[in-house]
Amino acid sequence: METTEGRGWFQALNLGIGRAAYEAALDYAKLRVQGGRRIVEHQAIGAKLAEIAIRLEVARSIVWQAAWSCDHPEAVADRSLADLPLQSVAKVFTSEAIYHAVKDAAECFGAMGVMRDMPLQKYVHDALVCLHSGSGNSDAKLRIAEALAGYWREPAPRVRVAESI
Repeated sequence: METTEGRGWFQALNLGIGRAAYEAALDYAKLRVQGGRRIVEHQAIGAKLAEIAIRLEVARSIVWQAAWSCDHPEAVADRSLADLPLQSVAKVFTSEAIYHAVKDAAECFGAMGVMRDMPLQKYVHDALVCLHSGSGNSDAKLRIAEALAGYWREPAPRVRVAESI
């Protein structure tokens, strides 16, 4: 059985949500004027936008690394990469980083960030859904812990159906 972590599309979807929220917050911060200056020039908003950009770039890098390791299993087999389930690592990190990035983007909008008419409200909702979808971060963290501990749960035994004669 394949989970959503088995494919990079889910993490890419999550990155798209974060990127859209970041671009919306950056555009808004460049347009909104408070105290005679655009709010992008205020240190607090600039720092939030910088944190969002950092989270997005690190999440993108780990998604690319996980996708690369799927295409190059020999690199993982010869221990040139950590012996971790990178799809699970990417799922956990990306979903949590994007949720925090989208939440910070909403804070750049102030009270307008949670209004239903604003696209950012949908991004917050979608990021929260991605945080809990698939097998969930708790299950993915258990797989990572099992890899760190050096054991894997045995897969359920296959039931063989008697062949008809």
